[in-house]
Amino acid sequence: MAARAAPAAALKNAGDVLDPRRRVAWWPAVALLVAGGAAALPPAVGGLPLFGFAGMALMLAGGVAGVPWFARTLLTPLAKRTRGSVPGLLAIRHLHGAPGEAATALCGIVASTALMIAMATMVTSFRGAVDEWLNQVLGADLYLRTTAGATFDPATRTRLATTAGIERLAFSRQIPLTIAANRPPVSLIARPERGGQDPLLVLIETAPLLPKTALPVWVSEPAQRLYGWDPGERITLPIAGRTQFVVAGVWRDYGRQAGAVLIDEGDYQRLTGDDARDEISATIAPGRDAAQIARAMTAKLPPALRDQVEVSQPATLRRLALTIFDRSFAVTYLLEAVAILVGLAGVAATMSAQTIAREREFGMLRHLGLTRRQLTTMLATEGAIVGLTGALAGIGLGLLLSQVLIHVINPQSFNWTMTTRVPIGTLIGVAAALTGAAAATAVLAGRRATAKSAVQSVREDW
Repeated sequence: MAARAAPAAALKNAGDVLDPRRRVAWWPAVALLVAGGAAALPPAVGGLPLFGFAGMALMLAGGVAGVPWFARTLLTPLAKRTRGSVPGLLAIRHLHGAPGEAATALCGIVASTALMIAMATMVTSFRGAVDEWLNQVLGADLYLRTTAGATFDPATRTRLATTAGIERLAFSRQIPLTIAANRPPVSLIARPERGGQDPLLVLIETAPLLPKTALPVWVSEPAQRLYGWDPGERITLPIAGRTQFVVAGVWRDYGRQAGAVLIDEGDYQRLTGDDARDEISATIAPGRDAAQIARAMTAKLPPALRDQVEVSQPATLRRLALTIFDRSFAVTYLLEAVAILVGLAGVAATMSAQTIAREREFGMLRHLGLTRRQLTTMLATEGAIVGLTGALAGIGLGLLLSQVLIHVINPQSFNWTMTTRVPIGTLIGVAAALTGAAAATAVLAGRRATAKSAVQSVREDW
C-alpha cells in the first residue's frame, strides 16, 4: 500500500493526506440524504413534526459526509492546471490531495452555514408569503373594527353609508366557533360573498360544482389541515344548532392559525337572526382624503361607541403585521448570526492547528525558494478556497434543508403552506463573508508558523 502512494503524499508523511489518485467515496452521503428525505415524509406525531426533524438531521449528516467528495470534485479541474502563480498552484494541490484534511476544517462551517441558510430561506419565504397575502386581502381604503364586544347596529351602518366620499361599504361579523373541545375555536366570518369570486378571498382550491340546494362555506387552509375539510365535502357546523354546509373552496389565511370558516352574510343572518356587525371595510372615491373620511365616519358613530372603534388604513395594518412578524423572528436572526460565528470559530481553530502542524513543510518550501510573502499568499488562497467551498456546500445543503422546513415542518406545525423564496442577497453575502473570513484566519494562523527561519523550521528533520 505504501509503494502505491503518490510520491508527494508519501514524502509529506501527513497522517490523513490521501493519494490524489484515490477516489473519495460519495455513496455514504447520497445514502444519508435519500434516507433523510424519506424519513421526512410521514405525518406529524401528536401535532409535532418529529419525522421532519429526524429527516433534517439525516440530511445534515449526509451533507457533511459528502464534503470530502465535494471538495475533491470542485478542485480536480483546478489541480490539473500547470500554469499560474506558484502559491496558488501549491494551495490547490495541497487541498486537492488532502480532502479529508480540508473536510476537517469544513465540517463545522458547512453544518452551521446549512442551518443558517435553511432558516433564512424559510423566514424569507414566510415573510414574502405574508406580505403578498396582506397586499391581496387589504383591498379597501379604510377599516373599522369594534372592541370589547361592541357591534355596529343596522341604524349605525345606515348612517355610515351616507358619509360623503364613500363608494362602497362592506360589513362583516366574526365570532368564535367551537368545532372540537380539545382544540381552540375556529373563527366564523360572515360577510357578503360573491360565489367565491371575491378578489379578497385568496382561493387555493375550489369545488368543481355544488348542488343548487347546498349552503356553501369556504374554509381556510389551517382549518382544512386540522379538520380534513376538502372542497366538495359536506360538513356540519354548530350554527343555529347544527347546520350542514358544503365546502366550496379553501382560502389562504396567515392570520388565524386555529382555522377559519367563511359564509355569506345573508346565509348567516337568515340562519341566526343576528343583524349585528363588528367590522367595516370602506372603499373611498378617487382623490378623496382617507384621514378626512375616517374622521367623518367617526363623527357619525354614537358617542358611546366612538371609544370602542379602531380605524386603520391598509398601509398601517400591513406595517403593523410585518413589524410583529419581524419581532417574532428576531431570535431566529440572532441564532443565524451565532451559527455563522460558531462555524467561523471552528474553521479558525482547525486551520490554526493544521497550519502550525505544517511548520516543517513551510521550512522546506523556504529552502526551495519560496518567500514569506509567497507562503502567506498560499495560505490566504487555501483559506479562501476552504471558505468558498464550505459556503457553496453549506448553501446547497441549506437550500435542500429549507424544503423540509417549508413543505414539511412548517405545515405540520402551523397548518399553512407557502412557496419558496430564495434570499439571493443573503446567499451572496454569506459566501463572500465566509471566503474572506477564512482567508484572513489562515493568514493570521500562518504568521506564527512562517515566523521562524527556514533552518529552524526543519531542524527536527536532521
